[in-house]
Amino acid sequence: MLKISLTKLSTKALGDFAVRVLLLLKALVETILKDHPLLADLEEKNAIYQQVVVKKVYSGLGDDVETLDLKRDNAYRGFRRLLKGFLRFGSSKSDDARALLEVLDEVGDMEGRKYADQNTMMRKLAEKLSMEENLARITRLGLTDELAAMKTAQDNFETLAGTQTGENTQLRQSGSATILRKELQESLYNILALVSAMRNQAEWKGLYDQLQQLIKEFKTRSDEDKEEKPGA
Repeated sequence: MLKISLTKLSTKALGDFAVRVLLLLKALVETILKDHPLLADLEEKNAIYQQVVVKKVYSGLGDDVETLDLKRDNAYRGFRRLLKGFLRFGSSKSDDARALLEVLDEVGDMEGRKYADQNTMMRKLAEKLSMEENLARITRLGLTDELAAMKTAQDNFETLAGTQTGENTQLRQSGSATILRKELQESLYNILALVSAMRNQAEWKGLYDQLQQLIKEFKTRSDEDKEEKPGA
């Protein structure tokens, strides 16, 4: 009988096992497995598993979003720091800087807030700084480029964060990783049960032996995974 505990295989190992099984089965697609519903089911379950689980349930944009968030935060902090620097001078520039800092304080402190809250606050800040009197102050202080850089940093972040949210939602709608894993395991067990039941038939014997050898290989792989990740 073909027996293997698929639950002991890692996420990637299970995906690799399914691919290897399918390679063996497809060699017989024109003979004993022609139009077989269990083969079609395994192909479908494996395709979804490989796309959603092996390639992660998330879009993989997290690191890029964090990088753009840092750039946005740095642009905001830099702009605020420049304004505070002008306060040291007893001139009209210090008056302009003080007025602009009041605008920033009005909007509120963005440190430690969620992305969505920061987006709302940055949009509000950009709107206030774009008012005629504030643009005039920014021009007098020579901070036009710095304001543009801060707005660009916000736009870049918001665009990518929106893409990330959309892709993550779409991927999650394909089904949870746990459910997809169970479905693939069930499909594989069905195939193994079928081949085991037919093992005494001459045309099935070769496939049975090949799958038996494959199972031995992946049982060894499962033991190696345990040694690398104790307690996993």
